[in-house]
Amino acid sequence: MSISRVHKVLDIELPTSEKIILILLADNANDESGECWPSQGYLAKRSGMSRQNVNLVINKLQEKGHIKIEHRYKESGGKRSNMYTVLPCHLTGHTHVTSDDIESVNKESIQKAEPKVPYDIWNIWFEIGGTRPLLGRAIKKYGESEVAQAIGSVLLKNPAVPDQYLMGVLKSGKKKRGFVA
Repeated sequence: MSISRVHKVLDIELPTSEKIILILLADNANDESGECWPSQGYLAKRSGMSRQNVNLVINKLQEKGHIKIEHRYKESGGKRSNMYTVLPCHLTGHTHVTSDDIESVNKESIQKAEPKVPYDIWNIWFEIGGTRPLLGRAIKKYGESEVAQAIGSVLLKNPAVPDQYLMGVLKSGKKKRGFVA
C-alpha cells in the first residue's frame, strides 16, 4: 500500500469513476515502484462498477498518463492480471522521480511508522472539517482501521456535516458504495 501515492491522487481533478479506480490502484501499489496487479474483477468489486466500466476507466487513465499498463501472460499462454504502474511523475508534475516520491523501507522506518498512522487519520479528518472529540471516540469504539475505511467514504461523498456522516457509516456497519480504504 502506498499512502503517499493515494494522497497525491486525492489532489488530482478527475471524474469520480476515474478517481476511484486510480485511488484503488495507488492503494495497491508498491511504495517504491508504483507497480500493482489487481484483477479487473477485484477493482470492480471494490469500486462498485462493472468490469466493463473498470476496463474503460483504466484505458482513460492510461491515455491521460496516470498509469502504465503491462499485459501479463501465463506460461501456458493464458492471460494473467495486468500489471499497472501508478506514475508519480504525472501525479506530482515532476519530470523525474525524487526521494519525496518514494519511501525507503528499513526496520527503523517500519517501527517509527506505526505511531504516524493515527496522525494521518487525524490530519485527513480535520481537513474535511471533522471534530476532534468525535474522531477520538470513534477510534476508541470501532478501531483505527474501521474508522479509516469510513473516512474514505466521507471523502468520496463530501457531506456538509462530516461528523454525522462518519457516525452513520460506522453505525450501519456497511461499507458505503464506491470506495473502501
